[in-house]
Amino acid sequence: MKNLKRQAIEQRSRARRQLLQALYQWQMSGDDPWSVRRNRLVDPKTGDIDDDYFNAAFDTISEKRDLYDTRVAEHTHRRPSTLDPVERAILWIGMYELIERFDIHPTVTINEAVELAKQFGAADSYKYINATLDKLGKALRPNG
Repeated sequence: MKNLKRQAIEQRSRARRQLLQALYQWQMSGDDPWSVRRNRLVDPKTGDIDDDYFNAAFDTISEKRDLYDTRVAEHTHRRPSTLDPVERAILWIGMYELIERFDIHPTVTINEAVELAKQFGAADSYKYINATLDKLGKALRPNG
C-alpha cells in the first residue's frame, strides 16, 4: 500500500514538472494552449505521470490564468506580466491547487512549488514563490 501511495505522489510531482514545461512553452510560443497540450513532448525518461492531474490543471489554468494573475497581483507588489515565465507558471500551478484542488493540502502545494522554483527558476525565485503562495494560501484557505 505504501508503494502505491508513493508511486502516486511521484507521478503527481512528475506531472507538475511537465505542466511547468508546458505552461512555459505556452507563454514563450504564443501558441494556443490546446495545441501546446496536444503537442507536448513527453520524455520517456521521466516515467509515468498523473495524466488526469496534468490535463485538468492545464485546461483550468489556460482558462483561468487572468483570474490567477489578478489574485497574485492583489497579494504582491509585482504585476504578473513582469514575472519571469517560469515563476509565473509556478504561481499558476500553485493558484490552481489552492483554488481548485481541496484534495491537496496547501503545505504540499507550497513545498512542491518551491521545489520547482529551486530546480527550474532563477537563483532566489523560490523565496518569492514561497512568500507569495504562503500569503495566497492563508487568504484562500484560512483553515488549511
